[in-house]
Amino acid sequence: MKMCEPMDPEEDVIKGMVIGILSVVEDVKEPLPASYNDVALVIEERIVIRHLGDVPNAFVNLMGLQYMLNRDYPKDLKYTFEVIQRLFMGIGLDLCTPRVHSLKNKLLS
Repeated sequence: MKMCEPMDPEEDVIKGMVIGILSVVEDVKEPLPASYNDVALVIEERIVIRHLGDVPNAFVNLMGLQYMLNRDYPKDLKYTFEVIQRLFMGIGLDLCTPRVHSLKNKLLS
């Protein structure tokens, strides 16, 4: 997730983003912003969905897009996304990689 100010140029903010959640905020109160001006999904340096309201909603939409478009997860986040998809969301639980299957067993023991 990347946070930016409303006056930051959009192109500069999403440059190099393979996949992510972009939240535009004005007034940041620790640990979370008081309100979001915009929350958007970024895939391959393009904003694909805007006005998602909040980060949890954006995250659910991001997982749904990844699943519906049958996209490969980014290499650096492969296992993170797989754990979320298979263990937390229960999608394709029987198709876990050995690493994720091992984590599942450790969590359930």
